[in-house]
Amino acid sequence: MSQLSFRQKIFLSYVALFLLFLALLFPFATKTVDEIVAKTLTDRADELILKLRSAPNNDALIRRMKDSKWMIFFRVSIITNERKVLYDSHTKRLLGPRFSQEQVIDHPEINQAFHEGFGYYEDYSELFQQEFAYLAKAFDFHGKTYVLRVAFPYKYVTALTRDFEIGFLALATAVLLLFTIMTWFIINHLTNPIQQIINAVRPYQEGSQKTIPEIRIKSTNTQDDFGRLANTLNSLSQKIQSHINSLTSERNEKEAVLESLIEGVIAVDDKLNINYVNNMALKFIGEKKQDLIGKPFLEVGKEHWLQLLKECRNEKSSKLLTEEMFLEGRKLYLDIVASPKKENGGAVLVIQDKTSHYKMLEMRKDFIANASHELKTPITIIRGFAEALHDNPELPRETTEEVTQKILKNCERMTHLIKDLLTLADIEHLQESRLVPCNLADLAESCGSMLLEAHPSAEFTLNYNKEDDYEVKADGQLLELAIINLLENAAKYSNPPAKITLSLNRFDDVIEVKVKDQGIGIPKDDLEHIFQRFYTVDKAHSRKMGGAGLGLSLVETIIQKHQGKIAVESEVGKGTEFTITLPVHR
Repeated sequence: MSQLSFRQKIFLSYVALFLLFLALLFPFATKTVDEIVAKTLTDRADELILKLRSAPNNDALIRRMKDSKWMIFFRVSIITNERKVLYDSHTKRLLGPRFSQEQVIDHPEINQAFHEGFGYYEDYSELFQQEFAYLAKAFDFHGKTYVLRVAFPYKYVTALTRDFEIGFLALATAVLLLFTIMTWFIINHLTNPIQQIINAVRPYQEGSQKTIPEIRIKSTNTQDDFGRLANTLNSLSQKIQSHINSLTSERNEKEAVLESLIEGVIAVDDKLNINYVNNMALKFIGEKKQDLIGKPFLEVGKEHWLQLLKECRNEKSSKLLTEEMFLEGRKLYLDIVASPKKENGGAVLVIQDKTSHYKMLEMRKDFIANASHELKTPITIIRGFAEALHDNPELPRETTEEVTQKILKNCERMTHLIKDLLTLADIEHLQESRLVPCNLADLAESCGSMLLEAHPSAEFTLNYNKEDDYEVKADGQLLELAIINLLENAAKYSNPPAKITLSLNRFDDVIEVKVKDQGIGIPKDDLEHIFQRFYTVDKAHSRKMGGAGLGLSLVETIIQKHQGKIAVESEVGKGTEFTITLPVHR
């Protein structure tokens, strides 16, 4: 029954009720036949009694009893109040000489008639060898009470009942068929709007349509029950769709936020089955999202993480784990934080990549160590020479001047180092207001002049198209410092006379600045480290030139603060080329 449609259920219910009605009506209909027979017999008996009462005497009464029109009754008898037979239409003929009017008759229907005025009984007659329906009715005749007893063969009642039952069943079958057809058409017509509603929402239910469609009912009044139902469902579906859209938008926003995080996020339910994982977490795990959703966290293969989640779930408190792992050849430092969820007893695992933080700490340590070392060396030298001058006041003038020159040189080295450190700090806090339109061609001209002043023997070439616009938004002093550093390095690390070329190239969105020399070059293994602070390819040569390994770090920081990029190509013995790319100012 549960597989049937709504209209089929209603139809079958109506048919079942109608069949039940017919089944309950059938016994009453059969009983009605008996009642009709009894009523007919009673009415005819009343007519006969009315005729008999007008008889002047008993003989006249008997003559009237013999009238053939009363032969509707198979047998007619008149019983006196002494229970004796005054007249019987059949007994005398059947019994002949044995019949006696003094014979006392004791039958249930006669006794009932004398006591109640009416009696009815069905009984088998041994005399006639068949069943009869007996009806007895009392009446007054000349001051005495008599009972009229009539008998009707029950086989006629049975036949009449059978004919009635057959007719009733035939009529009931026809009525049932007509009722079934009419009910089907009526129910089909009445439930057609419901079917239209079902057909309208089915595509959404089956997933072939993403939004709840508007329900339009044909051939019905919009003000009737189904019309109001459709309008109510449309209004409700609009609210539901609006709520769904709101939830979807909110979910998408949350997912977008989670996907944009640099931390990995994994959500599990109370059974530690994964129900969400973002892209960053997938990188740490090395799996695909479709292979993880709905799966136990055990399959991830991270036993320490699993243990952390179990502790978080059992203790209902956040847990932290720090571990190291290798990913794509890189060593990572991770903080794993597990926090319980209040709603369903699950937990959220957050994987934080602290590699940059640890690298910053290491860089800070290296920076402090390198800065301390770079400052300690000249201070130690200055102290040694100062102690020598203090302990030997009688040193020759030439020696004293030599020592003094060395002290001054190391002081200049410290001054240069401190200046570079202060410049680095200044660049790290570069204000946007310091960036103004600046012409790179003018800066290049100025840098070339400063290079030739410091290194008169250098062969310097400046190449650019004077018709092009080389304007960028920058801090002119810092850009000049970056270019001068590259030119100075080209001169320092080239055999004299240094051959240096500075080129400017204008493209649609960027300007390229190239500094090329034909110097000693940089080994391939050192190229990826040259922009690190205090890194020097040849420490002895660098110290001899007064360098501390901060120049290229300064250049890279300046270029990055100007939204630019710097690249280097070099070959030992042939020279080096630095390429700076800066966005065009519009």
